[in-house]
Amino acid sequence: MIAVVAKAKTLPRNAEVAEQLELLADLLEIEGQAAFRVLAYRRAASRVRETGTPVAQLALDGTAKELPGIGATIQDKIVQIVDTGEIEALSKRRKTIPPEVVEFLRIPGLGPKTVRKIWQELDVTTLAELKDAARAQRLRTLPGLGAKTEESVLKAAGRKKKVAGPARTLLGQALPALLAVVEVLREHPAADRVCEAGSARRRKETVRDLDIIAFGSLAVAMMSRSLTDYFTKLTWVSEVVAKGPTKATVVSHEGFRFDLRVVPPESYGNLLQHFTGSKEHNLALREDAVRRGFSVSEYGITEVESGEVFTAESEEEVFERLGYAYIPPELRENSGELEAARKGKLPVLVEQGQLRGDLHTHSHWSADG
Repeated sequence: MIAVVAKAKTLPRNAEVAEQLELLADLLEIEGQAAFRVLAYRRAASRVRETGTPVAQLALDGTAKELPGIGATIQDKIVQIVDTGEIEALSKRRKTIPPEVVEFLRIPGLGPKTVRKIWQELDVTTLAELKDAARAQRLRTLPGLGAKTEESVLKAAGRKKKVAGPARTLLGQALPALLAVVEVLREHPAADRVCEAGSARRRKETVRDLDIIAFGSLAVAMMSRSLTDYFTKLTWVSEVVAKGPTKATVVSHEGFRFDLRVVPPESYGNLLQHFTGSKEHNLALREDAVRRGFSVSEYGITEVESGEVFTAESEEEVFERLGYAYIPPELRENSGELEAARKGKLPVLVEQGQLRGDLHTHSHWSADG
């Protein structure tokens, strides 16, 4: 049993497997391979990201091919990642296609065929060379390219590089996983209330860490340890990053990072409001509270003159104590919601049940666009 566990910990996460499949798709596009092959790898990458169990282990067991979009060929490539660290076809193409050429695809207006022409006909192999070619108006010498393309390249090259940090994920990909974990934790006997927090609770388009707040009716110390122990031992957990009596951080096989915080029931509302954010909303709320003689923290609301501390089991109590109508999480962005809540003029959010249509669009960004 110990040997099996040790082996499982060395397996690549689903996110790492998906990254290699997506990169292979990029390189195949640049090579001019058939669109159906490229699309097959992109679909397989999406399936791997969406799967809650470690796909690398499924591939070793010979059952990954039972997943929709993953056949025997792709299953073999996943086994190659486990055995050697990289797909053989990817290693082969890395030797022939310069590494920065793939980055050309990230620039608006540069599709795979265009990137191939720039690389092979102009002998441009780095982003710096691409920028120089645009400045020298060399790109417009290729059929189908013009001044607008050169302008797009220069604009993209002029953007400041973002500081490295955890990648953001689309809400539609992360939210189902987060809500599933919340439901599992709610079933635990030590938990009375469990709720998602952070940018996911505000339903932002993209999210980073997935935050969860919980409390229970048992003794706080016993309940905290019980819930964090349970949380870190769930089957979808790939790695335990940190674990304490009231906090735990884990990474799932899909690559999502979850943060659980277990709080005292009497200040659940205060902490949920604080950890839901946004940072800008919380800062504005605290500044407004100071003007009204209060000091607000994640643990309570202090009346400065008397020193009395008010804790709340619900967010509604927090907002009421500060003189606001309840502000839905989706509006907490410091965009005028505090003033509107004080005047009772908050907008009414559109609920899912009110939708009467579906809107979608097509683009030229994908092979089947």
